[in-house]
Amino acid sequence: MTSCWQGAGRSVKVIALYRDAELHGKRGWVIAMAAEAKQKSEGKAKKAVAEAADAATPKAPAPPRRPPADPRLEVLKKFQGKFLPNGVLRDRYKALMQRWESGDDHGGVTVEGLKALLDDWKGTREKPPRLPKA
Repeated sequence: MTSCWQGAGRSVKVIALYRDAELHGKRGWVIAMAAEAKQKSEGKAKKAVAEAADAATPKAPAPPRRPPADPRLEVLKKFQGKFLPNGVLRDRYKALMQRWESGDDHGGVTVEGLKALLDDWKGTREKPPRLPKA
């Protein structure tokens, strides 16, 4: 037996094999398939209506952007977990950190001071240039 279901400009043919349906205890599977197809077409219509409603409503203004991060923190993070050998560099770093933790204004620590310490520390870690082999 063949039945035809029409909806949303499309027709769906459903072939009902009653013998198989009775053997497997799946009565009403034809109706379920038709209902599922109907729900899909209704869902598309609801989605189109919702999109049209979203386009018509004015959008709320975007939340204000958060202030930019302190540029000193970016340089200070590069020292985190790193080993500074005993000597002048470690003493400079300790002095900077004492000033940093002194108060809300961070003791006048500047980006340039932190970058200078970082450059000096990187300079001590550089390997000497290789001499060409003769």
